[in-house]
Amino acid sequence: MTTRLSFTAALILFSILCHAQSPIFDEDADLLNCRIEASMVIEMSSEVEGVINKVHVDVNDRISAGDTLATLHAHLEQATVRLRKLQSELVSEIDAAELAYAFSQRNLKRIQNLYDKKVASFSELDKAKTENAIAEQEKQQAHDRKKQAELQYERALADLNRRTLTSPIDGIVVDRYKQPGEHIDFDPLLKIAQLDPLVVKIFAPSSLYGKIKEGMRATIKTSVSNIQKTYNAEVSSVDKVIDAPSNTFAIKINLANPDSKLPSGLKCTVEFEGIELNLLSN
Repeated sequence: MTTRLSFTAALILFSILCHAQSPIFDEDADLLNCRIEASMVIEMSSEVEGVINKVHVDVNDRISAGDTLATLHAHLEQATVRLRKLQSELVSEIDAAELAYAFSQRNLKRIQNLYDKKVASFSELDKAKTENAIAEQEKQQAHDRKKQAELQYERALADLNRRTLTSPIDGIVVDRYKQPGEHIDFDPLLKIAQLDPLVVKIFAPSSLYGKIKEGMRATIKTSVSNIQKTYNAEVSSVDKVIDAPSNTFAIKINLANPDSKLPSGLKCTVEFEGIELNLLSN
C-alpha cells in the first residue's frame, strides 16, 4: 500500500514539474515561444572608491550615451586640476630662458669677432661658446618642463573625470542602488538597459537545426495592448552548439525599437518564413 502511494505521489510530482517548465512551442503548433529582452544591461560602478556627491538620474529616466549619471566628492582633485592648469599656462621660465640664450648668442658673436682680430684670448672664446651651449640647454629644459606641466594637467583632469559616471549607452535607468552621502567601493550604483535594439531570444528544438539561418525573415507576435502586436525582423545569430539536456539551440533576433515603445521582458511567439514546425520529429 505504501509503495503504491509513493508511486502515485512521484507521478503527481513529475507532472507538476513538467508543466512548470516553459514550453518551447506555443498552443499554436506553428509558432515557437520567445522572450523579448534588452540588448544590453549594465550595472554601472565607479572607477575609484569614494563618497557619492550627487546622483543625476532615477529609475525609468531616459539617458543618452555621454550623459552624467552620478558624481563623487572631488574637492582635492578639483584643487589639483586648478593648480596643474595654472602651472601649464606659465611661460615666464621660457621667456627668461629665451632671453638668456639670445644674450649668449650675441656675446659669443662679439667674442668671436674679437678673437678673429686677435684681441680676445682662446679661453675667452671657449667660455663664450660654453655659456651659449648651456643657455641653449636651459632653454630646452624650460620647454620640456612646460610640456611636463601640460601633461600633469591632463593627468589631473583625467583623475577628476574618473569621479564622474557617464552613460556608455542610450537607454533607461532600470534600478538605483545608492544615494548621495553613501560610500561606493567598486560596487554597482545604477543598473541601465539599452532598449534599442531589443533582442528576441528563442530556444528551438534540434529538429530545426540547419533550417533556421542568419538573415532569415521572422515574424514576432506579442499580446500587449495599446502597442503594435506584430513585428518583422531578421535572424541575427544561431548558436553552433545544441544544449544536450534540453535538446535545443538558441536563436537571437535584433528588433529595432527606436521610440522604446516596446518594453523588455515580454513573452512572445515567433514564426520563421518558410519553416513548418514538426512536433513529431523533435
